Amino acid sequence: MNNFQRLSVEYDGIYGTIDDYTSDANLMNYLFKLKEAISNADYDTIMYTLSGIDKWYDENIGAISSSVYICNLASHQKNMRLIKEILSGLKEDECVSATPAGIDTIKTDSVIFISHKSDDKKYGDALERFITGLGVKDNQLVYTSHPLHKIPLDASIYEYLRSHINSTLFMIILWSDKYLESPACLNEMGAAWVTQTDYTNIYVPSFSFGNPKYHECAVDTKKMGAVLNGDEHCKANMIELKNKIEELFNLKNDEAKVTFLLDRFIDEIKEDK
Repeated sequence: MNNFQRLSVEYDGIYGTIDDYTSDANLMNYLFKLKEAISNADYDTIMYTLSGIDKWYDENIGAISSSVYICNLASHQKNMRLIKEILSGLKEDECVSATPAGIDTIKTDSVIFISHKSDDKKYGDALERFITGLGVKDNQLVYTSHPLHKIPLDASIYEYLRSHINSTLFMIILWSDKYLESPACLNEMGAAWVTQTDYTNIYVPSFSFGNPKYHECAVDTKKMGAVLNGDEHCKANMIELKNKIEELFNLKNDEAKVTFLLDRFIDEIKEDK
């Protein structure tokens, strides 16, 4: 087994050990980017993200070792050794994707997850009504600001998303400046990223695209989506989202219904509402 194969096998253990100890947003971003790089057999990104994780361990292993709350010190020590061994030994020609080109992973049970900050509930609620209006069932949508779409009792969002690793999980990221200030939101986004989910970016009207934190996130910020300002571009992007959802859940809606849902959505996101 070469170093790339070792890293692929050991990744979940590395992630789980670190996730149990910290929710540091920068470190989580390294882990999520590493997962993506492993999937894409991207040598340069693997080396970059592993170096970041290695540096974090060098700076924090003392605190981990002395903490009275740590009961898995050996796992952290194993992580450190493994990361350093892979950094020193990984060769670019070892990075070969385990999934042949053109072969898709079999997935079942489609689920939509709206990742959002509770402050942006106005826009989240409008999205929820638009999506369910298209025919998506309550148990096919995760939107934690609505009582019918919450995750199961006593389950964390991370555990719930991991349980959908074999599902077709489609994430809608509702971007706002407050979203970027929330470690919980960024970790939530990253947890979904670990499942290699498809996603779309949607932005509240006041979002600052020049915010440096936005461009440091795990997802592709060049993948533009709808800005919820109600203009013609917004409407066109919402029609694209409608088409995506209908394809995902094998739904059909007539033109009159879609027009009603879209008009209602545009009315609900108006700034004076």
